[in-house]
Amino acid sequence: MPHAMLAAHRLYYEETGRKDGPVLVLLNGLTMSTAAWSLMLPALEARYRLIRLDFVGQGQSDKPEAPFYPLDRQAADLAALLDWRGIGRCHMAGLSYGGLVAQHFARDFGQRLKRLLLAATFARSGAVNAALGTAWQAVQTAGGAALRQQVSLPWFFSDTFLTEQAVRLPELARVAAEVDWPACLRLMEGAGRHDARSWLGQVRCPVRVVVGSADRLTPPYEAEALVTALPDAHLEIVPGAGHALHLEAPAALARAIIEHCTD
Repeated sequence: MPHAMLAAHRLYYEETGRKDGPVLVLLNGLTMSTAAWSLMLPALEARYRLIRLDFVGQGQSDKPEAPFYPLDRQAADLAALLDWRGIGRCHMAGLSYGGLVAQHFARDFGQRLKRLLLAATFARSGAVNAALGTAWQAVQTAGGAALRQQVSLPWFFSDTFLTEQAVRLPELARVAAEVDWPACLRLMEGAGRHDARSWLGQVRCPVRVVVGSADRLTPPYEAEALVTALPDAHLEIVPGAGHALHLEAPAALARAIIEHCTD
């Protein structure tokens, strides 16, 4: 799959699905890559011209040295990628960190959005997020990726997933070990500066906000705050699901995207 050369760095992307379909852009969570959407692809590729990308700092994209990766810069890179692919307006779904970038895209390039879905994300990064980042860094220093993954499990997954899908945990630990941790810290630092409360009212496209009822990392009250701040938004709660909706409830998340993102 190709890289797009944008300014001084390369951005990895994948374009699949119906060439004549409406464009849907999927935006990764913090430690995700384009591969993380695999459980949802059959449903989405049958309907959309699907664009997935690794942000700067993720997956197969460049990871330049920097104090942090700004969210508005990630949104501008996405706009440049769409320009390069000749895409004007599109639907968009952002999960967790991808939902933060999507908010900045909606503010800065709102005329290009048809419909937006925000999943397992928030309007403001506060003291809890900062404390979690500090804790994850301490765990990484003490025990590396294996300990970090172990400590992260209750934040990312529900009781049901950890009970019924325990067989999947070794593979998830392998994926976690492949994350470039210094780059991830730069992503986290950028996310930690997010506060969209003063400008979410400027977003004009219809928005669906989706969250798992058992999400401990971005609890339902965070989703409710987004819906309150956005002019045209409604909330969907996925019963029993945790934060990693793309793994715990891929069918429910794909259904929500398809229901919302229609031309």
